Amino acid sequence: MTIQNYAKLNDVIVPTNDKFTYRGLGGDDTYILISNSNTNVDIVDTEGTNTIQIPEWSKIKSVAFTADAVRITCDNMAVFTINGADKFNFDIGGNKTSNSLGKVSDFNEFASLFDLEIPTSGQVSLDSSKIVYNDSLAELISVEVKEEDNGNKFYLNGDLSPDLSFSSSQTYVFDQNNSSTSKHPLALSETKNGTHNGGVTVQNIKFFADGYNKTESEYSTIFSNDDTFDNAFVVFTPTDDQTLLYYYCLFHSGMSNNSKILVDGFEVEVVTATLDISNRGTSDFVISQKNDPDITLERGKTYEFNIDTPNHPFWIKIATINGTGNAYSSGVENNGISNGTITFKVPLDAPNQLYYVCQNHLGMNGKINIVDTNSSGVIVSDASSNTGGGGYGGYGYQLEIPVIDDTYDNAPILFDI
Repeated sequence: MTIQNYAKLNDVIVPTNDKFTYRGLGGDDTYILISNSNTNVDIVDTEGTNTIQIPEWSKIKSVAFTADAVRITCDNMAVFTINGADKFNFDIGGNKTSNSLGKVSDFNEFASLFDLEIPTSGQVSLDSSKIVYNDSLAELISVEVKEEDNGNKFYLNGDLSPDLSFSSSQTYVFDQNNSSTSKHPLALSETKNGTHNGGVTVQNIKFFADGYNKTESEYSTIFSNDDTFDNAFVVFTPTDDQTLLYYYCLFHSGMSNNSKILVDGFEVEVVTATLDISNRGTSDFVISQKNDPDITLERGKTYEFNIDTPNHPFWIKIATINGTGNAYSSGVENNGISNGTITFKVPLDAPNQLYYVCQNHLGMNGKINIVDTNSSGVIVSDASSNTGGGGYGGYGYQLEIPVIDDTYDNAPILFDI
């Protein structure tokens, strides 16, 4: 190690040289930790009142504490070892070169930020993933994008589109500085697949680039062109009523594989089955390769309908009538969409018979049978009878012609044209 001695003054020191030992000697010295790739720095200073500053957006990958020293590993494998650390203050978010002061802790308080206690002997350590944000340590989530068989997908902390567990009032920072995330700005929504499924980005989210707060539109613009940028982060602190969230790409559908963010241990409703809904022209909805089949659902269970029927909004209704009326809304989310996901948590008091109907074409419809127990386990079956206009396309109309002569006990005649 090369030793770099400083004067007995109040020095401001930025230790960046690899395999250097920095000695402040006398005076009240400030050391600003800036990460340079693969550097190993020692700091020794037992005189004066000395401070370690860890500036905003600094990333901490691991820490190790002894009774009087700490080793901090930052991003890019920059390692700082502070000897005599028990006599230092630790300023989280401060940077004296810009006259900014963060939150100052002593040695024991600094260890407690990682839920560690200073040992009397030996060492304690923690592999962490933290980032300095707003003078505090936030949870850091690294974001990458990799191509899979079914398209580009988000990787978080090295895992393919995982579910995440958050705590309300804890701050989380998504790090989008990996070059693979270019063209893929991340956002959060209370709707699966976000704006691609009729949802919106949550309001309590912040976007940053080049160290500045950006609007969602500005953040998207930065990712839509080829300009270089730095310090791209998405910051989010969930509230206690945001129990279920989803991360998604602002530009591209399906990049998170419908992964979830569960807040405060929220348990998501188990989906019993997912049905893919497409269409055959204007004649039929196609479900499990069947045209307008019967569907059997159980009360108290949850089902998802993945809708891909352009120009044919899919409605769950109490009657086979086209348009938007007669919709069944209890337990149904996103009813009447032509692209996206309808979720149906079947109420315990749901009627025995419901229907699915195209908003525009009455011939595209089928029965939804509601039961307490589906003993056969078969959810999709061939239609028991035609509930619409004979399977033909177009708009269906029913005319009821009453019998005038009361002496004839005949039923009304129905025409379907």
